[in-house]
Amino acid sequence: MSSLQKIRLLGSSFSLKIDEDPEYFQKIINTIEKKISAVESTMNVKDPLRIALLSCILLTDDLLKEQDKKTQGLSLEVADKVEQMTLEIINLIDKSFIE
Repeated sequence: MSSLQKIRLLGSSFSLKIDEDPEYFQKIINTIEKKISAVESTMNVKDPLRIALLSCILLTDDLLKEQDKKTQGLSLEVADKVEQMTLEIINLIDKSFIE
């Protein structure tokens, strides 16, 4: 179900037609607003376009770091499984030589 959401960021207002849950969409906007606020308070930048671009870069950095964490976690999970299977194979081979 689509809904029209009004957004105000960096002095610009516009409406977006969204298919997402409005509460979820508001979480997205809140995250963007927090990043914009962080850029405005820590960097000496006043131009809204530059603030938006820096915020975009920092949000993308956050996203990629989270994706890397998940990828590394998955790799460790796979490595553990491979190690477990390898030990089981070694045990089977050892048993076949003993008997």
